[in-house]
Amino acid sequence: MKRIIAAGFILCLSCQSWAVAPLTSPENTFTNRFYISAGAGEMLNKLSGDNYIGTGDGWPDDHYVRNTITNQPFGFVEAGFAWQRPENWLPGYSLGVRYLAASKTKVSGYIDQYSLPDFRNYSFSYDVQLSNLMAILKADLCRVYNVMPYLLVGAGAGVYSAYNYQEQPTPDVTPRVSPAFQSVSNTNFSYQFGAGFDFAIRKNVSINFEYDYIHYGTIQTGNGVNYSTETGTNYDNESLKNKINANTFLLGLTYYPE
Repeated sequence: MKRIIAAGFILCLSCQSWAVAPLTSPENTFTNRFYISAGAGEMLNKLSGDNYIGTGDGWPDDHYVRNTITNQPFGFVEAGFAWQRPENWLPGYSLGVRYLAASKTKVSGYIDQYSLPDFRNYSFSYDVQLSNLMAILKADLCRVYNVMPYLLVGAGAGVYSAYNYQEQPTPDVTPRVSPAFQSVSNTNFSYQFGAGFDFAIRKNVSINFEYDYIHYGTIQTGNGVNYSTETGTNYDNESLKNKINANTFLLGLTYYPE
């Protein structure tokens, strides 16, 4: 992200002498324009937090360790209003609503029974579906030729579904009865901030390349099954919880209807 912002400021340093003619009206006032945007990108996910699941009174917890999460492609649509003026510095800003939907991703790791690494007897995984609906505030920094670097912030609702919990024994380990954590869907407060470039290819069409950091909050599975093991545990009050953050890169197309 630092490289994107630095490149934007380098462009801004030369915008007084090399800027193109304004795309808005010649008056020194803001012009209100409706816009719609759509595109796709790649989400590089980061998972944090291990889980400790009780195994019964007097017994150490099972440690769900070395959690990982796969990356995933996504698509988005956005609509809102842009306010632009015929200036080379801070030529405009916009306020819109963006909906982003990603393909499913997989959380996986190992289970150290009784928190003992020598008893790493199982691997586990479950699927996660992510989407969000956010209000996006974007500010153009300057105009150089047909390029406008920008910064943005967003906040809204992050929606997730966690489902399809599975576990497998490692070699030479007898399968246990799975906790069978259930499927669940929920909503978290989510936010993002980012930077990018708009490339105007026509008066009312631009291409944008953008980087964002997105915080999805804590995701969790449903509770486990209701049964007692030999050690006295019952999984119906237990679930797996992890925080998800993502670095995203997207390519979009923005259209300003006449």
